[in-house]
Amino acid sequence: MNKKNKKFLSFDQAIDEILNDFQVDANQNHLFAEVYAFIAGGEAVAGEKECPPFGIEYLGIWYKPSVLEERVFYSLQDFVELLAQAFNFEHPGPQEICKIYRMVMGVKAYVGPGPLGDAGIWVETEMENFRCIQCGHCCLNLNDSYCASAYEEDILRWKEEGRLDILEYIVAGDLWISPRTHRDVDRCPWLRKLPKKNKHICKIHDTKPRHCREYPKSKKHALQTGCKGFAAS
Repeated sequence: MNKKNKKFLSFDQAIDEILNDFQVDANQNHLFAEVYAFIAGGEAVAGEKECPPFGIEYLGIWYKPSVLEERVFYSLQDFVELLAQAFNFEHPGPQEICKIYRMVMGVKAYVGPGPLGDAGIWVETEMENFRCIQCGHCCLNLNDSYCASAYEEDILRWKEEGRLDILEYIVAGDLWISPRTHRDVDRCPWLRKLPKKNKHICKIHDTKPRHCREYPKSKKHALQTGCKGFAAS
């Protein structure tokens, strides 16, 4: 049996991961309604609102602070700012932050001292159950799973390695941009399918971007982006 993969987060780091999760994927209005009501109180439900003059329906939540107050609508674009304000104003305690983390990330977590005795939470990431099966899904569906920008460390490394073939696919730090069409590519240009096999390889594996090396960032990230690495365990 694989040893459980755990990580320690300070409470501020846990809050940052929670906020970042809604920043990356705001289209989680049902989850946001549950989390926001837990922190701010009142009642929150996922819903939509038709906005004039074109009658466009916006997804978000309807929030009612108290029985005596009118309900208000917040769109998906408001989520991160609203949640950050709620953390600042309501000052949830350690156990509350831990519970919110569990709600958002869908993993086990508990409050405890860190390696240096500092306060925070331990998270069971479940990444020990991940196994890449070389299906190529993440590289074939860049819009679902890929980060649009390269890290500075990647660009510096490619310059030092003289990898002009890679650098020509980067524009102002954004990847991958076709040097022929000057548009985003539909699939990773370095992905190759193995002959007569349902597996793929990366032609720049030894120097691939940090984002690729760290994918998926969590079990939730894998499930959200269609990664099959957990189903294989």
